[in-house]
Amino acid sequence: MKKPLFTKTIQLMIWLMLMIAVIGLVLGHRLMLYYFEKEKEDITNGIRQYFELNDNSFRQLNQELLFIAANDANVKGLTSMENVQEPDYKALLNYNIDVAAVQMRLQNIVSVYGNKYYVWLYEAKSDTFIDYGNNDYKLRTDFREIIGKQIEEKNIKLSQNGRWFIEEQRYICSTLRFGNVYIGTWIDLEDYLDNIMKLKISPSFMVSILDQDENPVRNKRYLYGDITDIDDMESAEKGLSNFTIKEKGAKSDFSIVIRIYQKWYENSHFLQMVLVLVSLGFLLVVLSFSVYLRNKVLHPILRFYNQIAANSGIQKINVNEGVVELDEAARMLNVLIDEVHALELDNYVQKTKRQEAELGFAQQQIRPHFFINCLNVIYSMAQLNKKQNIQDLCVDISDYMRLLFQANTDLVPVLQELDMIDKYLKVMNSVYGQDFMYSLTKECELAGDIMPPLLIQTFVENSIKHGGKEERLFISVVIKKECSVNTNKLCISIQDSGIGFPEEVLEKLNRGEEIQKTAGHQIGIQNVLQRLKLIYETDYELLFQNLGSGAKVTIRIPERKAEAVKDEYTVG
Repeated sequence: MKKPLFTKTIQLMIWLMLMIAVIGLVLGHRLMLYYFEKEKEDITNGIRQYFELNDNSFRQLNQELLFIAANDANVKGLTSMENVQEPDYKALLNYNIDVAAVQMRLQNIVSVYGNKYYVWLYEAKSDTFIDYGNNDYKLRTDFREIIGKQIEEKNIKLSQNGRWFIEEQRYICSTLRFGNVYIGTWIDLEDYLDNIMKLKISPSFMVSILDQDENPVRNKRYLYGDITDIDDMESAEKGLSNFTIKEKGAKSDFSIVIRIYQKWYENSHFLQMVLVLVSLGFLLVVLSFSVYLRNKVLHPILRFYNQIAANSGIQKINVNEGVVELDEAARMLNVLIDEVHALELDNYVQKTKRQEAELGFAQQQIRPHFFINCLNVIYSMAQLNKKQNIQDLCVDISDYMRLLFQANTDLVPVLQELDMIDKYLKVMNSVYGQDFMYSLTKECELAGDIMPPLLIQTFVENSIKHGGKEERLFISVVIKKECSVNTNKLCISIQDSGIGFPEEVLEKLNRGEEIQKTAGHQIGIQNVLQRLKLIYETDYELLFQNLGSGAKVTIRIPERKAEAVKDEYTVG
């Protein structure tokens, strides 16, 4: 006897291994996250401290420059040359002394904040420009050229609220104004970034600058560490501890973006490595066992399920899967399948016989109903002494009844049904004269189409019988086709100008409820409903309406051709 696969011991082992693996992975992951979050926090705090110090330097530098522009006596003395008309050597001497003194002030500022700064002053009334700083001759020349152009165009760019801004995608600037005095500080972007790179934030990082519109400045990125080019940078971005720090100084219109690249094993603790390795080991064991379960259990179960699902379980199931429980279940299901086969066959036979009996009864019920109505019409004609009309009606009735009784059909050609309706309406017109009018309209080609017999006849008779006794009656029969993507419908509408349906009867008809049959009334309509359900099941529509004057019945049935149903029906 085969040993059952799933025992309590094996189940317990599986659960223990899964729990240990999950706990190890979660714990190791949590520790690593904590470590990296702590490292990120430390780096972020260090960078923010640097920017706070840098903001203080910018603020102090702006304050000193603004003080010089507003209060320095030598700056005010520059205006002494404004109204000099003739050579005045004394005034010129004083002017040169003031220029030298102002330049000394600027030199003192550069000596404090660093020779990478470039400081300048422009007094508009005397058109005096004084500058100092930056040892790089080319940079100093570029600064003078840009500022000189702004002075010439009278379009000197000022700092907003004393904030430092990016100029020419290359320089960081601050320009202040007091009256007619413009004073500013410039520094090369790369010199500014050098100070950040010296921080050695991490073994590998990248620095970029965004302008006030969040666009990269010169689209240049500054790399540090073992990241030497863009390819290395893109590879580093796949690491486990990448993170980005974005800072914007309180006195800056631009932002500094620093991206840190750290490999996960760098600076990691021994405990983390042990936990990760142990967790991975257990995970491998669980995965190996899962593969075994998949091959020995899951696949047989899947095949077992597919066999049950296929064809709603009609086919028998394979009983040799190698798993005791599945083999026993398959044997029991095969026994049930045999019993279901026998039961389904018996039910199918009984259902078929019942439907045939119900449809036959419905047809036999409608035929005497129609015949009785015709006899009543003949009786009325006889009272009116309309012999020719009686003869015509008898011929038409004889032809129609012969067709129905001999063929015993469930479906007849639509054109034949319309022809008989037309004959019947002509007879009714001859009986009632000008008090009865009708129209029969075909809006489509109907060759080969078939439908249940006496379907239209029933509602036409009902309109004549209940439409009105004293007033003139008009009956309209329209047949057309409604086409859609999935199916084509045959739409038949019968409309009269009579008194319409009683409201309580109309509600019941539209709900499909049975109507009380009194003195033979409503037999035809109930018979139509019964036949439509038997032939089309739910794929039909029967709508009853009361119009402003008269009633309307709309019938929608699937379009069927004689050749399409020759295996089901015999068409005479």
